[in-house]
Amino acid sequence: MAEERFVEEEKPSWREYRLDNKDIWDWIAWEAFTHESVLRNKDDSVLGVIRYEPCAGSLEGAWSTLPGFARGWVMNIEEQHTSRGTAAYLVLTWNPFKNMKGEVTNTLERGKTVAIDGMEAYLYEKLVSFRDAFPDAAHAHILRYQEIVDYLVFTLAHGRYQVTMPAIPVDLDYALSRDFDADFSANRITFGEETFLVLTLPDFIGSRSATLRRLIDAFVKNDIPCRHVQRLLFFSPDEVKKERGKRSRMRLWCPSRHYIKELIEEPMNGNFYGYYNNTFVALVPTAAYEKCEAYLRKLFEEAEEFYLLENFNAKQRWWGTIPAHFRAGIVPPAYGFSRLEDLLYLSEAAKGRERELLLSIEEEEQKEG
Repeated sequence: MAEERFVEEEKPSWREYRLDNKDIWDWIAWEAFTHESVLRNKDDSVLGVIRYEPCAGSLEGAWSTLPGFARGWVMNIEEQHTSRGTAAYLVLTWNPFKNMKGEVTNTLERGKTVAIDGMEAYLYEKLVSFRDAFPDAAHAHILRYQEIVDYLVFTLAHGRYQVTMPAIPVDLDYALSRDFDADFSANRITFGEETFLVLTLPDFIGSRSATLRRLIDAFVKNDIPCRHVQRLLFFSPDEVKKERGKRSRMRLWCPSRHYIKELIEEPMNGNFYGYYNNTFVALVPTAAYEKCEAYLRKLFEEAEEFYLLENFNAKQRWWGTIPAHFRAGIVPPAYGFSRLEDLLYLSEAAKGRERELLLSIEEEEQKEG
């Protein structure tokens, strides 16, 4: 039998990853439109997008009737900022868990299953529920075809190029990323003459931090496009108890600090639970990166707010902000939230009223004290 030979490029390898910058689309999860408002990914997960306008309308209790989420469901709440304006989005991704019959079991109704080819209709039904929970002033609408393409391309390139949806909307991983010739070989991701600045923000500030708003305003005024992304990987109440109780993970968190373990194990309050990421991403000129870094350090330190300018983990955190890439940038432990609407980006008028309410509460507490 003739000896089997390989050319240099075809030699088999046990390496798990390759740093091949020419094939970025191999890492992209997006596959094809299987519904006008639903995109199916390579792993059979599906996603849909709602765009809304930050408004002063009340969201109080608006989503209280929505079903509880469980594992396999992911929400991205994203703001995209440029000198041309701001766009706000809510993205819902559903990763199917199947039984032995091939039925999807992790629906939002206990005991209900759907066929794998029925996921699009089911997800669209849930998108309608979310859209209808917004106040009229938000003008919330579910994106279709080209609108979704525009949104996804911006998550990659921050407006540096546009893509027209293919006539046959398949192989979207390639179609949407073929012009994204970013370099992933170093800790920081570079794209042409620009570099992605990735900033991890405190979990408790959501989108309402005055310091975050100042940072966004400063970058936009200097024509630096940026994104603020909050991602929530959901757990049900029972699932979050199991997740927090894993001994192997607890040993990693608290090898010698038992008081931290006790804090983590305390009962969790809330109506929604999951792993939560709060990330700011800006595409800055590489030549001005250090200047931008110095500005944000001064800004957050003067405000005495925690921040983490990512370097070693910058790629993981960046990938974690890209819709449907929910396996990247996972940071335990899980958190509890009383209201998902607290994470949404509000208008300046609404935020102003909220600040006035907080100040009045502080004044009353001081008087009582």
